[in-house]
Amino acid sequence: MKFKIQTFFLGGDQQNSISHNIGFLILRFFVGLAFCTVFEKFFPRNGIWGPQEWFIQDTASMGFPFPSFFAWIAVLSEFVGGILLMLGLFTRPAALLNVFVTFTATFVYHKGDIGGTGLLSFFFMIMCLCILLFGSGKYSLEYLMTKRLMKKILTLSTITLLFFSSTYAVAKVAIYPSPSKKELTNVIMDSTHIQFYLKNKNILPRKITFIIYKPQHEGNNTIVKWFLPYQKIQIDLPVGSKIYIATKLQIDKVMQGNRIDGDLPFIRVEEKIKDSIIPLN
Repeated sequence: MKFKIQTFFLGGDQQNSISHNIGFLILRFFVGLAFCTVFEKFFPRNGIWGPQEWFIQDTASMGFPFPSFFAWIAVLSEFVGGILLMLGLFTRPAALLNVFVTFTATFVYHKGDIGGTGLLSFFFMIMCLCILLFGSGKYSLEYLMTKRLMKKILTLSTITLLFFSSTYAVAKVAIYPSPSKKELTNVIMDSTHIQFYLKNKNILPRKITFIIYKPQHEGNNTIVKWFLPYQKIQIDLPVGSKIYIATKLQIDKVMQGNRIDGDLPFIRVEEKIKDSIIPLN
């Protein structure tokens, strides 16, 4: 449904031959130009901008309530709509408005006299109807805008995918590193793992540096992780592990080869936190 609405306002069938798209361009441009000139009622005449008194009276004679309002709608549909048709911007809405305007002129004001006084407005109604069905074609501002928008969406999607892929990979590698030969002797001692979750309860994304110490492991795991708003990630660590949300001072200390596991940790992994959700705030 969303795609259909977007196609109506900013799109058309652009998978046509060059000759078809050139035909759409010629039709659009000269119909729009004609609406700005042949039916032009916007620029001032006798010092009055917009619809003249005679046009307002004609609108009232057709039975429209608030004739000044509907006269302005008709004038803006022709003038502004004509410009939009020439540019190929919001082509279908502009064409649809002018279908209504020319239909009213043909079958209400001229009483359906398509062989006489209503012929010109009838021809323009048919051309606007064709534009409404065809759309803007390839040679239009709509096509350029849609093309650039799709490029931006694809670029943003690619960057987002790479970001999450790399973040996920870093987290997994950091939390579950392959044990060294020395660590293999401690596998039995580390066999009791606790699964729990960390959640960002902030409406803004957060970048957090975790420093993790596992029991019977000499080193630490340092993880830099971006949390999206309200994002939750699963953690699986041995009982007795300590997790620190590292400050700059702690990060500098670890980078210098020192340990911070004597400080109060953010989390000490115990049985009681199994399957719980721990907020980062």
